[in-house]
Amino acid sequence: MSGIFKKIQKSIAYRTDKNFWLKEKFNQNYQNYLDSGATTEEAYQELVQLYVATNGKFNEEYNAKLKKSNPPLPVAQSLKGVPGNFTNDDFKKVNATLNQNGYVHFDAKLSKELCDKLTQFALNTPSLIPPTYKEPVIYNPENPVAEIYKFNAQSLINNADIQQLITDPVLINFARNYFGCEPIFDFPAMWWSTAFKKEASSEAAQLFHFDLDRIKWLKVFFYINEVTLDNGPHCYIEGSHKVNAKPAEILNRGYVRVPDADLAPYYKPDAFKTVCGEAGSMFMGDTKCWHKGTPLKKGHRLVLEIEYTSSMFGANYPKMEVSNASQTFKGFCANNKTFATNLHFKK
Repeated sequence: MSGIFKKIQKSIAYRTDKNFWLKEKFNQNYQNYLDSGATTEEAYQELVQLYVATNGKFNEEYNAKLKKSNPPLPVAQSLKGVPGNFTNDDFKKVNATLNQNGYVHFDAKLSKELCDKLTQFALNTPSLIPPTYKEPVIYNPENPVAEIYKFNAQSLINNADIQQLITDPVLINFARNYFGCEPIFDFPAMWWSTAFKKEASSEAAQLFHFDLDRIKWLKVFFYINEVTLDNGPHCYIEGSHKVNAKPAEILNRGYVRVPDADLAPYYKPDAFKTVCGEAGSMFMGDTKCWHKGTPLKKGHRLVLEIEYTSSMFGANYPKMEVSNASQTFKGFCANNKTFATNLHFKK
């Protein structure tokens, strides 16, 4: 009887939850996503509403379900990758830091050769600028015409150097440990930030905000050029990714940008972190943390970002079309179907 009684108690508690009907609708829409492979706008907005209403608890509860349906694969006792050599104990320490702080910084850096290659790619590949993001332009460092230049994800996914970073075994295992399930590669992103505007730009994500494209995700950032206090370092509020770590008064505004002054009363000054670094510096974070880029005083900043996720449910971005895959990348994806869920290889 005790087991039945506990189930009844749980059922009663669930039904008295003020978000009960919103969760019921979400569950129905999530099943529709599983059946169709696409997230409706209604379902995505329900995810946002539930994150705000529960101060992040709903996302963690739902990710726990994903752990059961998509258990992590076993890995070797140690792995070697771009961030360095990591044993199982090293991975546990990184995961503990990530869970506690929301971000992890690495001593290792991308090689100068790779940074130079990615810089040349970014100087010779068309990108898109506000306000329309429709007309491709080549970035001219001597004459910037916008505060941000964003590269199309399709051009990035077909770059062999970026493909190699995406399949780095250490980075993938960081995500595997953080999600507790097999990670999916979501998308790559790269952009120039410039000093075209001196004040904070919402377009360039230079006001504090949190991301919410998926249920749970992990982003890896690479500074391709040196980043100082003058040219737009990444900032975040340590630990603000946790459940109940955001002030309800601010969170109730919804999925919006927030001025620094509005958040300062709620967190200790030493929780506000600024990430400067040499060319090739790398760090990763759960960008449910409040974060932003700093307005540039001079120069520019080139950042490469790759994202792993525990589920593709969420914002409906186009599937990655791969037409120029290295044999290594193609082989890795063929042997890791879950990882390659969001990738379509053209024949």
